[in-house]
Amino acid sequence: MQTNTRNFFTLGMMAAAAAALVACGGGGSDSPSTPSQPAATVSGKAVDFYLSGATVTFLDCANKTVTTNATGDFTFPAGCTKSALKVSGGTDIGTNQPFTGVLQAPAVEYKAGVTPVISPLTTLVAQLGADQAAALATKLGLGGKDLTTLDPMQDAAVLKAAVVVQQLVDQVAKTLTGLATGGTLSAADAAAAAAKAVATAVANASGTADLTSTTLVTNVVSSAVQNASAGLPASLQSNIAAVAANVAALAAPAVANQVSGVSTALNALTLGSSPADTLSQLKSSGSLNAVVDSAKSTTTTALVAAVTPAALTDASNTTKLGKLGGAVATGNATAIQQAASDLGSAVDSTAVNKVADAVKPNNYIQLANLTINGLSYPIADTVSVTGGTLSSIKVAVTESGDAFAGGASQVRAGLSYSYGGNQVDVIIENITLTFSGTQLINAVVPANTTYSFRISGNVSAAASLTNAAADGLYDSANGGSLNLPFTVFLAKLKNAGALSQTQIDSLTPKAVSTFPVTFAVTGLGGKAVKLGTLVNGSAQNAKRQSVQTAVATVSGDGIKTTVTLN
Repeated sequence: MQTNTRNFFTLGMMAAAAAALVACGGGGSDSPSTPSQPAATVSGKAVDFYLSGATVTFLDCANKTVTTNATGDFTFPAGCTKSALKVSGGTDIGTNQPFTGVLQAPAVEYKAGVTPVISPLTTLVAQLGADQAAALATKLGLGGKDLTTLDPMQDAAVLKAAVVVQQLVDQVAKTLTGLATGGTLSAADAAAAAAKAVATAVANASGTADLTSTTLVTNVVSSAVQNASAGLPASLQSNIAAVAANVAALAAPAVANQVSGVSTALNALTLGSSPADTLSQLKSSGSLNAVVDSAKSTTTTALVAAVTPAALTDASNTTKLGKLGGAVATGNATAIQQAASDLGSAVDSTAVNKVADAVKPNNYIQLANLTINGLSYPIADTVSVTGGTLSSIKVAVTESGDAFAGGASQVRAGLSYSYGGNQVDVIIENITLTFSGTQLINAVVPANTTYSFRISGNVSAAASLTNAAADGLYDSANGGSLNLPFTVFLAKLKNAGALSQTQIDSLTPKAVSTFPVTFAVTGLGGKAVKLGTLVNGSAQNAKRQSVQTAVATVSGDGIKTTVTLN
């Protein structure tokens, strides 16, 4: 756990000042001293970690403003010791993206050594009132933590929650923006309507709120539309209930997909030795790519704007709009066009085509199918195969466009599976791929590459090993596949003395069994590498996956499937 050096610095300065007073005979005065100007830190989350160059408005101090420094710090203006706060603008130092949202915090009493914080979590508190802070923390799985004063960069669970909350608020606010043409809804109003809807959904959740749930997101979008109704065009206000249902059906799949991707990318979030180190680790693992993608996305803005106002007020369109929204969430251009065709004149075909072009896979590695025990299977959420033992999974790979932006075709890969009460995680720090045209013709782990392993459950082991000679992971199956040999990887641990043959046997999947398998890829140094999967002959975006060992994390595009071995 990281020490909050800022607080110790503040307390140290106070102690030094007290010592100086005693030394000069000033300690005997009965008059209360005037409190010094309080220092506060703003921690923007979601697309924002610390916010640099953001404007802080003191709502209870004549709307005075100050600007945050490079690490989000700001000082209260003279004469202002308690105020509700608002933050806008600036740059997120984690993603280097402009902050386009609005953060809020309720007024809290300033105490020496305690720093008021403005984060996506305090934004939710501001919507419901400061007295609801503890209840909101509990519903977010953060029970016992003070959301108004705890810097998310000092707590991994709070940091993840803040990032995910901000992405949800941001995506819903962007959805509202798509409805605003011809109305009076401002960006700040859209952000407030979205934040209020998220806060209410969290507060009303049964147990811990699942911010990635399509059901919760659907309810949030619907509520946000109704919260923002006064600023929407009159044509939409006439039947706001139908508009809310239709917009939720249309936008919720894409919003939930973005938020789920961010949440998955941050599953392995741990704090570094400093905030800067934390951000460095998130970058090198690939975790920040999901946050950047979500921050830059304006898909729901364009999607909602592509539907005519008359269609949005027609309750009979909800199911068809949901089908279009679901297709957009996958990025499957064929499915998008079919769903748009079903809606006919209810949508602007030119605008929908632009949405399809924006979300479909471009410049990516395509995963076409799986070869298991000599038989080929399409990539799907579940795969049922035959054979007594599973020794490897081979994934057919091709390159579409320039997946590596002109750079070397190298990736970091993570493989994870659960079997027999154990979880096995493997990360390979460098796999060099060679393509001839679009076809994969070789896949090599160069000599001196690090493999890291973590096994937990009935068997416990962890190791980092370096290969003395190059390892080949290429197989000719299905025109060129990346071979992921479970037994070969486990044999490395046996050779290193970390596992016995009996333990390896217990970790090798055998019939009859069902077990999940996850595969994730990112570029070296956290560089984004896009993956697409072939579904019914059309490419769509692979989902975010994350694999973690004791010393490394791979967070990127990938596949997750449940294999039944018969």
